Amino acid sequence: MASNSELEEPMNPHTERAPDAGSRPRYYEVFARKDSTDALTHIGSVEAPNDDLAEIRAWYVYDQHRWREMCVVPTEAIVTVRPRPGDVIRIKAV
Repeated sequence: MASNSELEEPMNPHTERAPDAGSRPRYYEVFARKDSTDALTHIGSVEAPNDDLAEIRAWYVYDQHRWREMCVVPTEAIVTVRPRPGDVIRIKAV
């Protein structure tokens, strides 16, 4: 028979915080756009102990423009996409 701990669902890192999440500083990348037709652009990074403070710090540090939208992403959540050996990369000039 399974114990209660085996039946519990794992923590969702996007909606729940680990008990010690407020004590460890984390790094966040900050992306923003000035207009809804603009692409999100990386504008910098902030350090904060949790998502809420990262949002506040990003708005405070990067308030020199009137951003329409700003996003903060934990650095550890970013996945680097690299070509596999033998892949051909085509760069389209604009």
